[in-house]
Amino acid sequence: MKKIIVVGGGYGGLRAVEKLSSSNAYEILLIDKNRFHYLQTETYKFLSGRLNVCDITFDLESFCESFKNVKFINDEAIDVDNKKSLLICKNGLYRYDYLIISAGAKDSFPKSIKNLEKYSVSIKDLHSAFRFKQRFLQNLFDEVTSSKKLDIVIGGAGLSGVELAADFKSISKECGREVGQKTLMNVTLIEASETILPGNDEYIIKETYDRLKKLGINILLNAPILEVTENQIILKDKRVDYDSFIFTGGIEASDFVKNLNFPKNSKNQLIVNNRLQIDENIFAIGDCAQIINKEGNILPPTAQIAEQSAEYVAKVINEETTKSFEGRIYGMFIALGKDYAVGHIANKIFLKGRLAYLVKMVITKIYLWGIKIKVNSGYLKRKDYKPASSIFKA
Repeated sequence: MKKIIVVGGGYGGLRAVEKLSSSNAYEILLIDKNRFHYLQTETYKFLSGRLNVCDITFDLESFCESFKNVKFINDEAIDVDNKKSLLICKNGLYRYDYLIISAGAKDSFPKSIKNLEKYSVSIKDLHSAFRFKQRFLQNLFDEVTSSKKLDIVIGGAGLSGVELAADFKSISKECGREVGQKTLMNVTLIEASETILPGNDEYIIKETYDRLKKLGINILLNAPILEVTENQIILKDKRVDYDSFIFTGGIEASDFVKNLNFPKNSKNQLIVNNRLQIDENIFAIGDCAQIINKEGNILPPTAQIAEQSAEYVAKVINEETTKSFEGRIYGMFIALGKDYAVGHIANKIFLKGRLAYLVKMVITKIYLWGIKIKVNSGYLKRKDYKPASSIFKA
């Protein structure tokens, strides 16, 4: 039987496992330094207090146990010896016939912004996000119980930035209505470019901007951040006070990918060919790879591209296709506070308001149901668990 190793239990990694597990010709090992799958598309709800940690994390070992030929190892990948077909991890060496790197990405903190990483929060890291959530809920408590003014600043008005800003302000307004007082939470969104959501459709940009302004969010455009201090954001012509600051201005590949001896771009993403390969039997999918569509454009690092690339690699390994990868964005929906979203389906059907929010929730629920079914099934099988290390270890 051929041995397949998948590094990373994100959206792409789980979809690769799912698609390849149907064949009895493979033994599959999923390796991740974390024991959980982190539902990053719902981070904005987690940080604002709408969701708990059990709503956005799922046990990887239980997920893998739902398949008869898949095992999970909680280990940290360090390097790859492609000549010997070895994955080098912190706790051992693992042999493979095929390696799928789906190691995701982390928040990028440009060195040009002084003290940015020191004072900012990484929302892609669950532990960092949890610490911010605790601080935010404490601040919200103080606002409601003692009328304390609260300033939240978000650097970067991309998808994550606008969703966070909208939900913070929205939940503050909801709390204010419940207790019968005017909200004292100020939310400021700072963007270096000329528009929010740069690179997106004009309809999405306009409707999102209007919604943010209606919520009362301060939007500063053409405002590159120069420096961050303990309680201020320093711009070219002004200073912005903050109690909590999140930077969502960009991503870069994980440290594991960054250290690999393969061609990478400026974000340390692996540069793949048209079959998503970096070597004959090594594939890179999702956020850790620079993936180009048939028009030659770099595809954005989204969950749907991660899943599409995983499905494609499974077909390549199964020898079901000889075509180049042709990923595309089938739609996008941006949550902008309670019961409100803006989005499109295939750039043809444009929606906003409650209907758009319901569509986004249905998409999320379908994904969650699929994960939960497998996790629950695997949990029931855990009593018969057999270690996978002896199968793959060199």
